[in-house]
Amino acid sequence: MDSFEAYQHYLALKLHFGGEYDYYKYNAKTNASLQAFEKRKDKYQFVRLSSKLSDPEILEYYLANFIRGVEWIGDFNKKNWTAHKKINQSLEYVYSNDLEKLLTSAENFDILFNSTEGKHPRIVKSFLGNKITLETLVILERLLRFREVFDIKIQEKFVWPELSKLIQNYEPFLKVPANKFRLITLDKVKELTDYE
Repeated sequence: MDSFEAYQHYLALKLHFGGEYDYYKYNAKTNASLQAFEKRKDKYQFVRLSSKLSDPEILEYYLANFIRGVEWIGDFNKKNWTAHKKINQSLEYVYSNDLEKLLTSAENFDILFNSTEGKHPRIVKSFLGNKITLETLVILERLLRFREVFDIKIQEKFVWPELSKLIQNYEPFLKVPANKFRLITLDKVKELTDYE
């Protein structure tokens, strides 16, 4: 990937996480022009990235920052990328630990998804309180498809809609074997209900 291609992917991901653009549907194509790129004051960020990182690493670097709410390339940092890699390299372990945290704080699994009186369910509160990772939310969304139900039930109109969109946008990038994570989920639920 050359510096202009790195810029194109950056723009495509920025549009994906910030608007209605679909990175996969449009194959990361944007209306970016080489002339506009050449005039950018931050173009050397892309030159440096394309010379130091492989194509998949550049995309992971972008993704790690976008999912953490950083939008401008000048604000991107390696700390976000390191945290992202750490989670994804041990995703089964992280997911299993997150499930354990969720299940030990609830009488049963279903309670985690109850939205009483239009308030945030426990699973959302756990994420907002930094007790579980975004990856765990995305995996559970893939397995259980709760997001659209929450979109209807949760009455608050600021925090949840943004989180719902983030889950939706991040899901295609998180490549996990659904069956394997379904088994991990069932095993954890069984393990903790048998324990009680």
